[in-house]
Amino acid sequence: MNQSATSATQKTSPMSNSPRTVKFLASILAGDPLNLIEAIRIAERAGADMISLDVSDGHFVPTISFGEDVVRRTVESTSLPVEVHLMVSRPDDWIERMDGCGHAQMLFHLEASSRAMGVVNAIRQKGVKPGVALNLETPISAVAPMLPYIDSVCLMGIVPGFAGQKLMDTTYRRVSELRELIDQSGSAVTITVDGGVKAHNAVQLVDAGAHCLVMSSGIYGATDPEASLREIRARL
Repeated sequence: MNQSATSATQKTSPMSNSPRTVKFLASILAGDPLNLIEAIRIAERAGADMISLDVSDGHFVPTISFGEDVVRRTVESTSLPVEVHLMVSRPDDWIERMDGCGHAQMLFHLEASSRAMGVVNAIRQKGVKPGVALNLETPISAVAPMLPYIDSVCLMGIVPGFAGQKLMDTTYRRVSELRELIDQSGSAVTITVDGGVKAHNAVQLVDAGAHCLVMSSGIYGATDPEASLREIRARL
């Protein structure tokens, strides 16, 4: 098991003179589904800061991916922290199913729950950091009441469910809008962008205010997956 990872990139925030940390999450769903352990090792060798696991149920999004066994085995197989991204219609059910798997963070989609604060509290009670994901059509203002109670907001840059899509141009504006909302609230919530992140747009996303970038096909679709993330770090 790889015990080391490249330290997160430091960059000065466009809204302040203080440095911020840019972290990269490797979404192994874009790796070889018959060799997930190699997808994990690629993420480690490339210097990813976290592993991201997209758990999709075939209802909230049309695809079906991982269950709790893959989450548990991934945590056991890497020294990197693991984030679970619930792309499911009933996030409440999955909190119990994932209990004890060892993941550090859990995101659920605001659109998937009519009792979002209850879901946040349930995740927190399991000793896991809660976060909320927003689809492209969901207004940024929808997350405002939750900022004091969550650790992160994940903005989808694509329609969730399929890797390899192009980042929607509206994502940059949405990141900036969310960053302004967070700064005004005094919250310490971090901003993640998931979907369509590549070397050519990572700098603009960070400049807009993103703290974390999820890489899927940007790593695993590259000719040299391990070099792809190093290239992005160099640009930052």
